[in-house]
Amino acid sequence: MKEFVRSFPKHIDEAIKIGSSINLNTSITDVDNIVISGQGGSAIGGVVVKNLLHDKISIPIFINRDYKIPSFVNNRTLFIASSYSGNTEETISALNTAKEKTPFIFCICSGGEILKIAQKNAFNYILIPSGGAPRGMLCYSIVQLLFVICKLSGFSLENMKKELLSAKEYLITEQTEIIKIGRHVSSLISNKMPFIYAFPEFEGVAIRFKQQLNENSKRHACYNIIPEMNHNEIVPWINKNICVVPIFIKGNTSNRNKKRMEISISKIKKNVDELIELKVNNSNYLIQYLYFIHVVDWISIMIAEKDNIDPDDIRLINALKKELKVI
Repeated sequence: MKEFVRSFPKHIDEAIKIGSSINLNTSITDVDNIVISGQGGSAIGGVVVKNLLHDKISIPIFINRDYKIPSFVNNRTLFIASSYSGNTEETISALNTAKEKTPFIFCICSGGEILKIAQKNAFNYILIPSGGAPRGMLCYSIVQLLFVICKLSGFSLENMKKELLSAKEYLITEQTEIIKIGRHVSSLISNKMPFIYAFPEFEGVAIRFKQQLNENSKRHACYNIIPEMNHNEIVPWINKNICVVPIFIKGNTSNRNKKRMEISISKIKKNVDELIELKVNNSNYLIQYLYFIHVVDWISIMIAEKDNIDPDDIRLINALKKELKVI
């Protein structure tokens, strides 16, 4: 897992080459909404892309993490089934229901049952490299989803490629410093439970951080977004607590939300031993987003190393899947 994290910037290049071959016989005039169906490491790419395209795309994007699909799915829905292995049972179930409701289906996988369904039904699909853990291949999911939606919407793929390649170069340049930050933040977190706070524009980063702490570090974590956090979760911070650590992810947002975060930090910091702020010295939204993902991935790896934990150990997930197979 550590090598997958280290290779994240290089994955951008490879993902662009794969995404350039995407075929999509659908345009924005054919659909009223987009549903991205996936779980875990395959679903987070959808959350990231929904964030990144929030101010660009004119139709809603819905992230579906269930066996079922929303009742609004119809013949004007683009349904994207995203499953790294191609064998995620919830995504297969959702895909089998969706194919009866919409002709606009796209599949992203490395093989498995979803590839078979796509080939049998002549659905458009793209294959991403096999052999990794879904969370280690996040970049491939993000880029393929970006390219699918860009092609659907008529956005310039060349501009998207340039932005992604700029992000790759920035991450490569900053990686040594990012690793140092990861090590430092992991020591500040120590044995405390992280409470992660981000702006709505970076919700995917907060979810990613939580999931990486869960899987790589074998740690519990919570997340919330500002301003929602200011209407409920800020209240318990009036109490002093030495068992938790608040972490604030600071990126582009409205001035009002920036003020909210600064006030929240000022009110909370006096009641905790540590308060962590993650920042980036770049104003480009896409670069900020991928930078934060790279930072939080490294933090999770550093905590695992500190605790002598194997980041690749997902025995409970595998045991659960094994039991489900006999039901």
